Amino acid sequence: MKIILIAFLFLFSSKAFSQITGEITGRVIDRLNKQSVADVSVSVIKDNSVIAGSVSDGNGFFEIKNVPVGEYSLKFSLIGYNPLIKDNIVVNSGAPADVLAELNVISTEEIIVTEERFRNPNDISNSFKNLTYEEIRRAPGGFEDIGRVVQSLPGVSFVNDGRNDLIVRGGAPSENLFIVDNSSVPNINHFGSQGSTGGPVSIINLEFIRDVSFITGGFPAKYGDKLSSVLELKLREGSRDRFLSDINLSATGFGAVFEGPLGKEKKGSWLFSARRSYLDLIFNASGFGFVPAYSSAQLKVVYDLNEKNSLIVNAYGNLDNVSFNNDTEENRQDNESILDNDQKGYVNSFGLKTLISKKSFALFNIGRTYNNFSYKGRDSSFNEIFRNKSIEGETTLKADYFLAPDPDTQLEFGGAWRFVKFKNDILQDADTSYFIDPNTNQRYVLPALSLNDDNNTNKAFAYAQITQTLFGKVKINAGLRYDYFGFISDKNYISPRASFTFPFSSKLNISFAYGIFYQSPSYVWLVANTSNRNLKDIRADHYIAGIEYLFSADLRMTVEAYYKNYSDYPVSELRPYLILANNGGDFEQQDGFGLEPLRSAGTGFARGIELFIQKSLTKNLYGTLNFSLFESKYKALDGIERNSDFDNRYIFTLTGGYKFGDEWEIASKFRLAGGRPYTPINPADGTRKVSEYNTARLPDYSRLDLRVDKNWNFRNWTLITYIDIQNILNRKNITSVDWNKYTRMIENNESIGILPSIGINIMF
Repeated sequence: MKIILIAFLFLFSSKAFSQITGEITGRVIDRLNKQSVADVSVSVIKDNSVIAGSVSDGNGFFEIKNVPVGEYSLKFSLIGYNPLIKDNIVVNSGAPADVLAELNVISTEEIIVTEERFRNPNDISNSFKNLTYEEIRRAPGGFEDIGRVVQSLPGVSFVNDGRNDLIVRGGAPSENLFIVDNSSVPNINHFGSQGSTGGPVSIINLEFIRDVSFITGGFPAKYGDKLSSVLELKLREGSRDRFLSDINLSATGFGAVFEGPLGKEKKGSWLFSARRSYLDLIFNASGFGFVPAYSSAQLKVVYDLNEKNSLIVNAYGNLDNVSFNNDTEENRQDNESILDNDQKGYVNSFGLKTLISKKSFALFNIGRTYNNFSYKGRDSSFNEIFRNKSIEGETTLKADYFLAPDPDTQLEFGGAWRFVKFKNDILQDADTSYFIDPNTNQRYVLPALSLNDDNNTNKAFAYAQITQTLFGKVKINAGLRYDYFGFISDKNYISPRASFTFPFSSKLNISFAYGIFYQSPSYVWLVANTSNRNLKDIRADHYIAGIEYLFSADLRMTVEAYYKNYSDYPVSELRPYLILANNGGDFEQQDGFGLEPLRSAGTGFARGIELFIQKSLTKNLYGTLNFSLFESKYKALDGIERNSDFDNRYIFTLTGGYKFGDEWEIASKFRLAGGRPYTPINPADGTRKVSEYNTARLPDYSRLDLRVDKNWNFRNWTLITYIDIQNILNRKNITSVDWNKYTRMIENNESIGILPSIGINIMF
């Protein structure tokens, strides 16, 4: 009955709702010193015309009431600052559109003042993209999931349709750094891969997101302990004006969001959400043997202690569980190759922002992350052959100081000390692999392992960086980073970073970046063998050159070329062909944890060129085009250069949408990618030759997604509905090729076909 009602609403809309209004609220701050900015003119723009406006008060707050529902751009203007334009401001009747605007001071030597729509942070010269909440929410095929939407950006590949792992510029899924409101976290996903950063679906509720920054290389010195990318999530505050509610049903789960003021006179706010998946209900009803279920809760509290000091509290937790239906022989056989994967964890952080002067501020943070992994493997007789119960907890004390002595100079200093505790209870029976040792013509045998230990150690880092603008044009960023890891033999690492941007004109920029990046080995690698404590931090050297051209105020193109050189990557001493850069991109198998003697002897490289064209939504049409051409290769202990598991060679992604008035929107995404490498299988016995490792390729991948959105605005509440049809052409992409030991046949694992889903969001 509910489906019929939603379909009816999609087909019929009433003109009686066309005059419903909403409001826009927000705050304006200085981007460098985070001070509130008063007297800023805020203009609401529709079809290049100003239809409403306001001025920020002494604390930077502004409010614009009686704005007709629809989508707008906001322009922020004040003498002494570059004008700022923010697109995708959706006004609904159910809740205010809340906006945080950060203005850039005009350089002392700058002559031409330009409006800012596409802009990088001051300390980042290239390889940067930004996504707003609205862009993530309405992305076709995105499941309203941050990772899946980021997969459409330049330089990002993927594992399969069931996961949101980020394969950035040929790097492994473990090479990505997650920052949530200035706190680093190991993973933001349910069923996260131990030692890696991917998973099937994000824990972070999209309704908490203000915007997302993504850096795919050459990032500054304040980011570290990762090799390939930085995904920084900036969370919005709750409403400081009144209590609001949001009930939602998405493609993967249902939940609720509540928010409201804390204290009087807009002193603070709170924001809370809870979600649960319904995938277990669907999987059980469909007879699947593998049934995942998850739930999560999230909280953010902000309170201004006084004019100079603000307290920020963030917390979220997850419960993830896998169950198996082994009622049929087929299910039992399929489930034998899948590890039971139960997880629980939490993240909390307490931050203090202190405005020290008109030119400086400081951030202080204490945070705690906790992850409890429980993996189990059984044979067809349900005998336990593998167990990995691991607990990884980190407590971090962190401080950052920012100083802008003048508009052309920005200094940043910071550091952190991290208390690390990890416990591991691991049991692994001896196992015979399907790979043939070329020296003996016998299969490799993975030895049995049994350990139960409890370890404590420390990590630390410190950094300093400067961003300097010369002649009102040229921007230079230079920094130095120090990292310490007490659990390994070589404990100390120093990383220089530098980038440069030169504008040839108001439309054309060129940029260059270089840096050394280090990443510490995963904890689970280090406990598998005492000799593994001799592993070094993995190193990657980045070389990047880019061009950006603005065709118009809402249309830009970027072209970037890059080269990453890897060294000291862990490799297996038992399997000389194996480098751990090829692990972490799927549901874990027992041979994928690196539980064997390892050595820092692996090398490799990734190189490529990327084209990105972006049309911002200013009237009706928006879209992006992304084409990446690349290759990624590694050498393990035997010194033979081989294709990376994630070497797709090329990726093409085209996304776009069109808004029909203020209520209807249609969008689509097409993705085409080269097939990933795999090792051919001997059809006689399922074995694989090391000499042919990753020499074959899966068929090319392609998928077309289509989404239709409809907004219903009533007097005091809003109903947002959508239909999202993934893989509308019903293409069965092959995600892997495996050997079935029961049928003794080679099998192609195919992605799911056409997948329609609906979404409902009620705001009041």
